[in-house]
Amino acid sequence: MENLLEELAVKLFESEAVKFGTFIMKTGLQTPVYFDLRAVISRPQLMKSISSLLWTLVEKDKPISQVCGVPYTALPIATLISVEENIPMLIRRKESKPYGTKKLIEGQFKLEENCMIIEDVVTSGSSILETAKDLINEGLTVEEAIVILDRQQGGRENLKAKGIEMKSLYTLTSLMQHLLNAGKVTSDTFEEVKTYVEQNQVELNSKE
Repeated sequence: MENLLEELAVKLFESEAVKFGTFIMKTGLQTPVYFDLRAVISRPQLMKSISSLLWTLVEKDKPISQVCGVPYTALPIATLISVEENIPMLIRRKESKPYGTKKLIEGQFKLEENCMIIEDVVTSGSSILETAKDLINEGLTVEEAIVILDRQQGGRENLKAKGIEMKSLYTLTSLMQHLLNAGKVTSDTFEEVKTYVEQNQVELNSKE
């Protein structure tokens, strides 16, 4: 598994889904590393590898009735998982449409069905919580989320406090370790990112 994760980390780096420099996040914080899954949506095999590995985080003996990707970047991954695992998918709109059915949650479901949330990257956890709130308001149950990258800035703890267990393929530290092992980043860059994580935790009410 570790070899597969390192191979994927290298592919994400080479496809520029992992970028280094100076970036401003939606939180307003400055960051030396940025994760952008939109860089790989044109690479079908890479997307397939991501979705397959992500699904290994799920406990197979726990029934999941629906999956829902956080709009919009996680939607392609959620779609691949839905098709490959034969699990129905729901789509949460960022805002209800002012015409037709005016639905906020698209798809067919039953009350109290268990819905797994899928996300690409988590900072504070607020985007997952917003999605969970809308799903729960429609009568669904949300207990778990699977994500590609946990930036280790408070998201996992914030979600746990709200009753949602989050599992991730990578933490920012483990992703950097894989890239360091593969010779894609220097030890100085690794230490810079590690220090950044330790010094920059994000409050729950911040936007991802």
